[in-house]
Amino acid sequence: MFSYYLRMERRQRVKKDGTETTTPRYVGTAQAGYFRPMEGLLDRHGEIVMYWSRNEKCNINSKAETRLQCKNSINFSSVYLQGLKLGDMRICYGEPPRAERLKGDKQNPFYENRADGFLFLIAPDESVIEVLVVPQGRQLIRGYAAKLADGQLNEDLNELRKAAKSW
Repeated sequence: MFSYYLRMERRQRVKKDGTETTTPRYVGTAQAGYFRPMEGLLDRHGEIVMYWSRNEKCNINSKAETRLQCKNSINFSSVYLQGLKLGDMRICYGEPPRAERLKGDKQNPFYENRADGFLFLIAPDESVIEVLVVPQGRQLIRGYAAKLADGQLNEDLNELRKAAKSW
């Protein structure tokens, strides 16, 4: 069902003046499966780092409340909230950017995977975000979110969580 799992934990940077940065920053702490575009998202420390941007910083024409952004300002996905939950975790969905070229004429690392869909499980305090990749799931991602909320995908999710390796 899922081809890739990524667990990210909130870890803010501290500025030179001793204060924390304001944009929520998440670092990948465990993963299972394989999703090729993630290879190109590793920073110089070998980590996957994403930033949680609120809607006021997103496209004003988008219905997304937030988005996850990677290094070099690459948009990983808009995050759409539907009010679905799995336990106390919020279930959201998204999709990779479809364009072949991104702003600044950069190659889109997700272009070959543009038909995939993403599910996000977000802790109530937003300290943890789990990312699930549904191969070829872009068109039906809302249905997958509903199945996850109904518990139909719990076995698949639990297997990925158990198989996830920390780095």
